Amino acid sequence: MSYRSRRSFPQDPRWIELRYACDCARCGAPIPVRGRAFYYPNTRTVFCSGANCGQQESRDFGAAAADEAMLGG
Repeated sequence: MSYRSRRSFPQDPRWIELRYACDCARCGAPIPVRGRAFYYPNTRTVFCSGANCGQQESRDFGAAAADEAMLGG
């Protein structure tokens, strides 16, 4: 079962297009309105699309979700 076929939950982190400008939680870079960002709804944390920020968070979440799906969690 791949991450894509896994059920999605409302509180799962995801890529969004911002409605408001904000700063990246990791590097502090400004993210403009309509900028792409990786968003954690539970903590309202936003990461820019940089390789060491949002892309890394997305990979980490995808790996954890795949592990959970494989182990039947």
